[in-house]
Amino acid sequence: MLERNADVRLSAVLERALITAAIARGLNGVISVAQGTEIAIQPIGVGVTITAGEILDPLNDLVERFSWLALVASASLGTQLLLTDIATEPALNTGVTVLAVVFLVLLWWPGADRPAAWLMRALAFALLIRFLFTVVSLTVGWVDVWVLEQRQQSAMAELNLARDELEALKTEPVVPQSTTESSIRQRFESLVDEGRQLLDLEAQIGALQERTESAIEHVLSLIVLFLVQTLLVPIGAFWLAIAAFRAFLTWARTGPGG
Repeated sequence: MLERNADVRLSAVLERALITAAIARGLNGVISVAQGTEIAIQPIGVGVTITAGEILDPLNDLVERFSWLALVASASLGTQLLLTDIATEPALNTGVTVLAVVFLVLLWWPGADRPAAWLMRALAFALLIRFLFTVVSLTVGWVDVWVLEQRQQSAMAELNLARDELEALKTEPVVPQSTTESSIRQRFESLVDEGRQLLDLEAQIGALQERTESAIEHVLSLIVLFLVQTLLVPIGAFWLAIAAFRAFLTWARTGPGG
């Protein structure tokens, strides 16, 4: 039951990590295409062109690094899941059971205090191997449910939105009509249109910059979440398990056989 719970929780975390890695790769591909998009206008006959790549370069570099980190995080979670499954193999369970039975027999066997003490240490080590990765997987799953999952889902949704908006980024240069033989009214209307186009250009640039900054912020949030999820939490759980094992061995030295 404990192992099944750990397997289910860690599998859910791994699945979300793989989805995040796929989103990062997709966003990276969209950015690569969008970088060649030009936001252009020709006010008063003078061309003004801004390439989206100038704005998207910082996000593109960060997403490339994050995509690599997401794959490493997925591999780490997959390794934990595999080790948890190995630790529940019937052979290991049988070995732990045999050690426990022999230890109980020696515990009550007259004059077998010292062998019982050594066997207790062996049994403690076997139990550590048996339950260590299960405990780590459960810890990762619990921390994910209580602390990380909602934040990760929110950041993933924002990256999906950024990808969709960048995919829709298609602009074409706006060329004003020739005013060589235009009336004064037509020239005035042309100037008004060009002024409006300049404002639209500024709005497009501002929206792109805002979306890029927002995406960078959420990518950084995901980087922090992955580091906590695949590095800090497992290391902390391992450290606590080893500390408990050492405390048990210390108690065992003062137990049967001194």
